[in-house]
Amino acid sequence: MAIARQRITIEAADGRQLSARWWEGADFRERSMLFLPGLAAPQEYLQFFAGYLAQAGWGVLTFDYRSAGSSRMEGDDATVTIDDWIERDLPAAAAEVRRRANPRHLAIFAHSIGGQILGQSPIRHEVDSAVLFCAQRGIPSLYRGWNRMRVELAYLLFPAMIISLGRLPVSRHTFPAPCSGRAIRQWVRWGRHGRFTDWSGRSREEFFGDYRGRLTAVTVTDDEDYAPPQAVEALTRLYANAELRRERLDPAAWGLESMGHFGFFRRQTPREIWGLAEHWLRG
Repeated sequence: MAIARQRITIEAADGRQLSARWWEGADFRERSMLFLPGLAAPQEYLQFFAGYLAQAGWGVLTFDYRSAGSSRMEGDDATVTIDDWIERDLPAAAAEVRRRANPRHLAIFAHSIGGQILGQSPIRHEVDSAVLFCAQRGIPSLYRGWNRMRVELAYLLFPAMIISLGRLPVSRHTFPAPCSGRAIRQWVRWGRHGRFTDWSGRSREEFFGDYRGRLTAVTVTDDEDYAPPQAVEALTRLYANAELRRERLDPAAWGLESMGHFGFFRRQTPREIWGLAEHWLRG
């Protein structure tokens, strides 16, 4: 029987309202988890896997970072940086899970940039287990051939477009949904300079080592465009004190033609793959 999701609002410490969804699985007080979505990727793409986890007993919370998805507010988003997500949005989302469930086991499922910001956020001290799914470093030298050229071209053009237009247009060559231009420029700087820094330029690299929980780093074999193995490994190395395991998903082994960066979250994904991921979340 499907678990009904609740549309809720989270309030961050500065008063900003964030759009969220909550599934109250049967064992939510024993184990609950929080999704950290990708860059400019509205939380709705997570709903099918989130519903599956709720049926497996988990309490599940998804949300949109400020300036993205249903948390977007046109007039208030011009100054939003990734620092706001790290210092305000993630703590507010984790606190909401604690308020609703106070679970014995708190897990994180971090997709793409979610794995980059988890290690920088204060919530890194609160988490029992985490799955980093196609979470990578965006340094161009970690990509090969056309994909490296594509990354370098994005780093060249995106900031120029944001400065000239005031935003990055949505397209299949940019991102699937609107997002703060400042946040995207900060993300570009991380890749171009090869270092995680706050908006003022101070390094955040040392924070990743504070995470000491269980960590599963997942690579998808046909995700060369966004998260090739060497880029995933480069991020994983920053979590130097985690209880680490590495996993590799090959779509062909599951009878799939492709999976890529987002295919895991599709409704049609074999439930055996989702069951494997649920096992990783349990640690």
